[in-house]
Amino acid sequence: MWWKVAALAGVMLMHGALAQDKPQDRSIELTPAGKAVLQELIAQRPSPYDPPSTGPLPMCAFPGGLCGVVRRDGTVAVFPRYDWVGSFSDNRAAVRIGGLYGFIDEDGREIVKPQYRIVDDYHYGFAQVDVDGKSGLIDRDGKMVIEPKYGFIRAKGLDRFAVSESRRLGGMAGGEDFSNSTVAFTPSGDIRFTVFDPMLTDVIDISGRLIEAGAPPAPMFDKDDPSFHWVQKEKLWGLARADGSWLIEPKFQRVDALINGLARVTVNGKIGFIDRTGNFAIAPVFDKVGWFKPGLDRVSAERDGVVGVIDKSGEWIFQTKYQQLQFALASMLSDHPLAVFGWHFKTADRWGLLDLNGRVVLDAEFDQTIQQCADGRLSAYKNKEWFYFKADGSPLQPPDGRLIDASCSGGAPPFVLRIGDKFRLVDAGSNPLTPVLYDAIGWAGAGVKNAKLDGKWGRLGSDGRWLLEPKFDYLSTGADLFVASINGKRGFMRSDGSWLIEPKFDAAALRRDNETAFVTLSGATGVLRLKDQSWIIPPRPAVLCDVSMSHVIMSEAAGKRAILSQTGETWIDIGAERVGANIEFGLLTFLKDGKWGLVDTAGQVMVAPQYDAPVYFMPGRRGIAWAKHDGEWCAIDRHARSVPGIGCVHTNPAGLDNRFECKVER
Repeated sequence: MWWKVAALAGVMLMHGALAQDKPQDRSIELTPAGKAVLQELIAQRPSPYDPPSTGPLPMCAFPGGLCGVVRRDGTVAVFPRYDWVGSFSDNRAAVRIGGLYGFIDEDGREIVKPQYRIVDDYHYGFAQVDVDGKSGLIDRDGKMVIEPKYGFIRAKGLDRFAVSESRRLGGMAGGEDFSNSTVAFTPSGDIRFTVFDPMLTDVIDISGRLIEAGAPPAPMFDKDDPSFHWVQKEKLWGLARADGSWLIEPKFQRVDALINGLARVTVNGKIGFIDRTGNFAIAPVFDKVGWFKPGLDRVSAERDGVVGVIDKSGEWIFQTKYQQLQFALASMLSDHPLAVFGWHFKTADRWGLLDLNGRVVLDAEFDQTIQQCADGRLSAYKNKEWFYFKADGSPLQPPDGRLIDASCSGGAPPFVLRIGDKFRLVDAGSNPLTPVLYDAIGWAGAGVKNAKLDGKWGRLGSDGRWLLEPKFDYLSTGADLFVASINGKRGFMRSDGSWLIEPKFDAAALRRDNETAFVTLSGATGVLRLKDQSWIIPPRPAVLCDVSMSHVIMSEAAGKRAILSQTGETWIDIGAERVGANIEFGLLTFLKDGKWGLVDTAGQVMVAPQYDAPVYFMPGRRGIAWAKHDGEWCAIDRHARSVPGIGCVHTNPAGLDNRFECKVER
């Protein structure tokens, strides 16, 4: 019953019904926030190799928070009355309303009335649609041209259609699609991607006649000699000559390409290797075997419960009592990316590292496989802590110390070593560059560290010498320009220690462009242009901050938040304690009096606060959001109505709520 109440509460607001329930006013235009989003979209290109697009753009940043389509000159092509609008393909875009999909054209005409639970984009003038869990095909006018009886169907040409009995839906929770990958959130809030194997498909024509029978793709046998190729017959693979005769009659369950002179094959459930002539170089006697990487004469294998490494004749190089062995591959950033530098081994559910000849480099005491950094260091994780070693397994840190910034992904010497409650700098080999005497050391830029000594901050170079003597109350990050404080006041300093702006602010922070900054004076914060010290946003009695991955400024005063433009124009100010900042979503979540509601980008409350957790309309969910009430998460559309066909669940399918703290200095 509460969902019926929620539906009424969501649509009956201060102005009555939502925008989509009013007559279609063709003079409607984007909100000021929406116009800023449009300009950003026009300026963007998917990649440097893609030509600039000239087509209309789906947009949701209208008054009312519904979705339509806007031409690049800002005029409305499709009136905003949908929960979601997809990208255009073949002059058609999918739209969703009331939990069902239809299609529109670029002039806003509804070509296919919303009626399908799942749809695909148009390909070669046809689109896949779902009817009662089966897939059929409609043409550009919406006429069903191939009846819905398949698990999957997609046009491969004007009269060629791939079909399969298998049905694997991708997408996100509440936004299923016909892709081969899903995105889901674990109970801990981590993102989990699942990619399905390509489906085995037949090819039919528009009458349903079989053109090609589905078959697994045949791997290449020898890239240097096309005269032999793998062929499957009655579910077994054989090796055929160019004239069609058999070099090896079909007898293999699985086959691979020739790598390093050998091709892995499976016979009667056992694995072996054949050479270029088709003869067995390694008899099929193994239960598990890797493959011989180019330039490497050994591979991990398992036979009758024994795990070890064999050579190219099938003889054991060494055997172990471990549960598992697998290649240890060099970092992608190293001089030889993905080269094998040893073997990961697993025993008692813990991981260790062997060299290529089987010598133990690191004992099996780590929670996951060991990484090799680009510079040859080894990085291992145990009990929520990282440990670092030289390439031979000897520790890079003393028993009583920990390297705290030496990660493979971004760490570069000099490194910070912590011993007890003091810090020092060390080089790549953990040789001391400074004494163990600093109260804190932090990254400030490439080869530059901020260091605290006797309560004052200074700056160290890569050799451990002072670039700036420790005399500052505070130093921000930044190599060329940064914030520095003396006697409680902040100013902006150059790398040579000279002041760009003398200390006079109570708080200060450079922005991403490094040309503007947030500064606070007497409890008021503004945005300052550093070049001439002119105000972009004059100081106001609030805290101002940038929001990551968003093009808005957040303002917070007296526990209430508002959303501003980059020039200080107020876009959303409804007295909310928290408010979302993703204006491109059209509807933003907000918190008021302990409950969550939704506000559009014009600052009008569209769904009164009634939910127990934030509500996010994200593009990947195709016009639905997950809302919590009375311990259950249920899918709602932009009308705040429950979405038919999507059941409620007890855990949040959309991940955890990420709290954002608005501060000038972080």
